[in-house]
Amino acid sequence: MNKRDYLIKTFSRTKRKDYENYILTAIWHKLDNMNIKPISQQYVKRQNGRYALMDLYFPQLKIGIEVDEAYHLNNHTEDNLRMDDIISAVYEESIEDFQVYRMDATKSIDEINARIHEVVSIIKNKAAVVKTTLNWKTYEEELSELKQKEHLSIHDNVQFKDIKDIANTVFGKNAKRYQLSYFRVIDKTWLWCPKLSIVENGDTKSVASGWLNLLAEDWTYIDESHQDVAIAKERTKNYMEEMNVGRERAVFAKYKNNLGFNSYRFVGVFKISGVSPDNDEFLRYDRISERVRIIKSTVSKQLES
Repeated sequence: MNKRDYLIKTFSRTKRKDYENYILTAIWHKLDNMNIKPISQQYVKRQNGRYALMDLYFPQLKIGIEVDEAYHLNNHTEDNLRMDDIISAVYEESIEDFQVYRMDATKSIDEINARIHEVVSIIKNKAAVVKTTLNWKTYEEELSELKQKEHLSIHDNVQFKDIKDIANTVFGKNAKRYQLSYFRVIDKTWLWCPKLSIVENGDTKSVASGWLNLLAEDWTYIDESHQDVAIAKERTKNYMEEMNVGRERAVFAKYKNNLGFNSYRFVGVFKISGVSPDNDEFLRYDRISERVRIIKSTVSKQLES
């Protein structure tokens, strides 16, 4: 997606919120800097474990904007927070110099414009400080940059478009596509890209060929089962095979990002621990690591040599 389409898609999410739309688009236009990437409706996991919604977030500058309108003043709660929102959230604890600025839409137009001017000045000043590194990277540039790192962490807010990109970028593969969402990538490590189940009125519903995958809100475990009782029972009977070989699962959960596109995000390395203590029809996978080692591709090594 080019910048024009991205910006239209991003700001169209606030078009039914008149005051919010006015403030956020005013901030963006007054910045007048196409190297700054804006993200609308970005959830942030605070250090106290709760979530807050940034109406506008600038990841390169680590600055968030919250707009308070009359009918929802101080309303940024976790009511009806979707798992998609939780997975796409950025972690405040992993963001140095994170700053949040509130905009009160109940004020007069002169007061609102004065506050817009104040916040824009702050953003411009910070952008000037990091000018040499300020760059709105393409998706391909982000993946290329990731390949140079040693590890991928759950705190890295990296979105993958498909499983091929995960395998090639993180595990050194050179594939054109993958149809499977679970396969071995190296030694005892398997790549697992589960579609998370939907819970409605207490009932768990599958969105992946009958598989039921429940990720804990804090990402510390995953419970897995199948809506076919026979398959579920067979899984709980034979889980010791996976446990005995010490198989580990590098998990990239599938979710919809803030623009509504399917994406994958790393949520940790997991290992089976047995039957879930919450439901004996589910298997429990506990997170054993918050990061995974990035494997350099043999193709890259050959080119370097």
